[in-house]
Amino acid sequence: MLQTWGIPKTSVHVVLCDNAKNMIKAMNDAGLPSLPCFAHTLQLAVHEGLLAQRSIADAIAVGRKIVGHFKHSVLAYSRLEDIQGQLNQPIKRLQQDVQTRWNSTYYMLQSLIEQKRVLGCLCPSMNSLTVSPLTNGLLLRRLLPYSPPFEELTKKVSSYDALASDVIPAVTVL
Repeated sequence: MLQTWGIPKTSVHVVLCDNAKNMIKAMNDAGLPSLPCFAHTLQLAVHEGLLAQRSIADAIAVGRKIVGHFKHSVLAYSRLEDIQGQLNQPIKRLQQDVQTRWNSTYYMLQSLIEQKRVLGCLCPSMNSLTVSPLTNGLLLRRLLPYSPPFEELTKKVSSYDALASDVIPAVTVL
């Protein structure tokens, strides 16, 4: 690739790449210095440290099932909006997560906690869902306070103008 663009190998200070073994091997084979992507490293750390715990993974699975129900059923979403209106709450969709991005799981859990009262009103009539979102409410409320520093750091290091020099002080603060 460097030859294609006419870049001499000696001009490469460092290559930033994800933590995949094939990327690490490719950089080693090419004799190029590399740094793992900090956002990817943070994603892996949060996933292994928090999201891989059985009780949390089970709560997240329930959350995904609930959100998926409302995403795939026009009738269920309509009922959700109706209850939100009756309870004088803003009409908001539940946030779907992307399993490869821990912060999207955080946003999904936040949306479920915010809509707890609405979901509580709907649960008795939700035949296709066998697990109440409220059974995992305590666990999720315990998990969420630990997440904002990681969420803030994820946004910071994933931004357009993120610098490697931002990472060390940010990690030190954690």
